Amino acid sequence: MPSNSSYDTNYPHDHSFTAPRPAPAPPVSSLGSSNSSPSPEGFIVPHIPPPNDPVRVIRDARGHWQLPHLSEMPLHVDHRRVNRLMKYRIHVNAKCSSCAELGVDCEFGETGLPCPPCNVLGVPYCTFADPDFFMENVGHTRNTFLYEECSALCTAVHNNQLPPSSFDREYTKAQSWFYSTAQGAITRFTLNHRATDGLALRGYRALASSATDTGLLTRFISLGFETHLHPLVLQVVTDRLQAIFLALLGIP
Repeated sequence: MPSNSSYDTNYPHDHSFTAPRPAPAPPVSSLGSSNSSPSPEGFIVPHIPPPNDPVRVIRDARGHWQLPHLSEMPLHVDHRRVNRLMKYRIHVNAKCSSCAELGVDCEFGETGLPCPPCNVLGVPYCTFADPDFFMENVGHTRNTFLYEECSALCTAVHNNQLPPSSFDREYTKAQSWFYSTAQGAITRFTLNHRATDGLALRGYRALASSATDTGLLTRFISLGFETHLHPLVLQVVTDRLQAIFLALLGIP
């Protein structure tokens, strides 16, 4: 049984993914010698992560992504366990890739939402809104939780607190317990992503399209280079500036 000590210590041990079962009964007194006991039989310790792991991003031939369906009974997007999962990340102090490259401060809110600098600079691919980043964190949390659950169940069987025949049932219950949370988080991530995807660029495009002052637009482009505005934003403003000049020259 792998130890969960290999996982980051920043994982909250008072997390909200408490086992979906009551505490086991006190150990049953052994009728034989207390110096040895037969190895428990009747169950197989599962692989973690499971084979054909469902916690992964699915992409079609055109590269369009889709998140998996993990549970028929998802928790509400505002449930405390969903909140906890949305705000969890493996590396708590890591910046998103764009902010790390620019050397600017970065702030993580929750998965599915770009960080403030990426939002302001019009970066279209903030790490924190990346579905692969989200699934990596969900998988890591799932593995940590199931390692803890599997260890507790194995201990309960060894201590005669749980019949070996009940191991699979209890472990499946723990899996379902977690996946109901993960499905709620998947819904919330999808809503976050849809609401914010390209939002900054659309805002800059709307502002640029209403601007008529060529001097202002030129200064904006110059300042944009200095402040590392994303090239897509600068291109939007450049296109607007070009359209104004062409209109002044009477060129359609």
